Amino acid sequence: MQHKKLLIFTTAAVILSGCSGQSATAAFAPAETSLYITGEGTVTSATVETYENDYYSADELKAYAEEVLASFNIPDGSAAEPAATLRECTMENGTAKLLIDFKDAGSYLEFSEQYPDEESPVRIKKLDITTVSDGVTKGYIAGASFTKVSGKEKQTASDEVMKQSKLNVAAVEGPALIQTDGKIQYISAGVTVEGDNLVRTPDEGLSYIVFK
Repeated sequence: MQHKKLLIFTTAAVILSGCSGQSATAAFAPAETSLYITGEGTVTSATVETYENDYYSADELKAYAEEVLASFNIPDGSAAEPAATLRECTMENGTAKLLIDFKDAGSYLEFSEQYPDEESPVRIKKLDITTVSDGVTKGYIAGASFTKVSGKEKQTASDEVMKQSKLNVAAVEGPALIQTDGKIQYISAGVTVEGDNLVRTPDEGLSYIVFK
């Protein structure tokens, strides 16, 4: 494993005080590279990779992350709210794990563009997290094919989903394993359910995940 490449992916993560403010992500314990999204619009990215040789320690990885994050969080030198904070940086039993909290989807996408990881199974081109009501205004959901996954699974018309105005919707383009902080209610065609709060999005097209 190329540890510096792994660190570049995770560098959005160094203001440790910001981690304690997002208790919802405590439920996120990923076993593989994935994303965690919340109804508030925050995103946590997880990079999980195996390694055979300890070229770097966890402290060295964290130090390198801090260096890169400084330029990402404060590009103009202003003291703004950090776009990303480090939740976890560990190297144990042959597995390196890096979790980064992003204040919103835009920050996550910006970081991914600046520090692309071509080997990652998470390859998101678009990510927007909003309410169903606002999503309809943005042109989401209408005309898409949905499956209701809460309760008895069944095909559901987009008009029915559009009525669930208080639910959240994530519009996703690109493949990723995604966990939500609320139970998933509906998914669009091509999305695969792997748990009550866990889905995998397809390589192509705009997908929708509707959750509480």
